[in-house]
Amino acid sequence: MRGEEQPATSTGGGAGREGYPAVSPAAGPARTSARYTDGMTAPSSADAFFLPDGSTFVATPLTRGPWDVRFQHGGPPSALLTEGLSTHDNPDGDFVLARLWIELLRPVPIAPLTVQVHTERAGRTVQRLSAVLCHGDTQLAVAQGLRILRAPVAAPVLAEPAWTDPDALDDYTFTFFDHEVGYHQAVQLRYAAGTWPAPRVSVWGRPRVPLVAGRPTGAHARVVIVADAQSGMCPPVSPTTHTFVNPDLTLYFLRAPAPDGWLGFDIRSEAGPDGAGLAESRLRDAAGVFGRSAQSMVVTPR
Repeated sequence: MRGEEQPATSTGGGAGREGYPAVSPAAGPARTSARYTDGMTAPSSADAFFLPDGSTFVATPLTRGPWDVRFQHGGPPSALLTEGLSTHDNPDGDFVLARLWIELLRPVPIAPLTVQVHTERAGRTVQRLSAVLCHGDTQLAVAQGLRILRAPVAAPVLAEPAWTDPDALDDYTFTFFDHEVGYHQAVQLRYAAGTWPAPRVSVWGRPRVPLVAGRPTGAHARVVIVADAQSGMCPPVSPTTHTFVNPDLTLYFLRAPAPDGWLGFDIRSEAGPDGAGLAESRLRDAAGVFGRSAQSMVVTPR
C-alpha cells in the first residue's frame, strides 16, 4: 500500500523528463459529499483522488492510506503512473498495455506530485516505457510498461465460473483505517466469495471517484487503483497484529479492461516465515478474465 522508506523533505521541480499530459487547474478540496451517475456517493473531502494544477497533481485526503495519516495508499499514485504509461505518445490508442510493473520507493506524502514518462524503446509492435513519480526532486515511485500494437486475434475464450451479481451483494468497507477520510471511503468493495479476512476470496471492486478531477480515468488506471488493495481485501495475517506493506505491484493484461463498471479480484494471499508475503489475483470484468496481478509484502508485527 506504500513504500518502505521515509520520504525526504524536498522542494523544486521534477526530474526533467517529458511530463505527463497536463490538465487545467481545478478548485481546491472542499468538505462536501459528491454523488455520481451510478448512484455511488463519496463521503469525504473531494470528488477525486487528485486535483490538477498545471502539470502537478495535488493529492486529496481520499488518497490517505491505513498505516500513517501523512501518507497515501499505494493505489492512487500507482494509477497516476499507469495513466502516464498508457497514454504517453499514444494519441489514438493503437498500443495497449500488456505488462505493468510499479515499485514504491518511499511512502508517498499527501502532497503535490509530478509524473515523468519516457519511451525507452519504440518498436513497430512492442514499446517499452518508464515513468517516475516525484514530490519536488524526490523520487517516490518508478514504473515500467510494456505496450503492444493492437491486432485482432480469433482466440478461444476459456469458460469461467460465474460470480454472484455485485448488485445482489452488500458493500464492505475496510475496518483497519484509523481515520474517517481516506482511500477506504473512495473505493467500493463487495465480496462474492469468502469473507474478510480469509486468505482466499473473490471480490468485486471499483473506484467511487475519478483519479484526477475533471477528466476520465483510463481503464488500466481504474484497475490499479483497486488492485493495489488486494492484500487488504485478502490479508495474509491479521491487521490487528501485523502490518503488511507492499513495495511493488505487477500486472499482466490479456486485453484492455472494461472502461467502467465492476472489476473482479480472485485473490490468494499468504505470508512466509521470514517476513515476506505474496498476494495474487485473477482479474475479471463483466466480459470475463482479462489479466493477473501480484504484489510482494513486508509483513511486520505491530
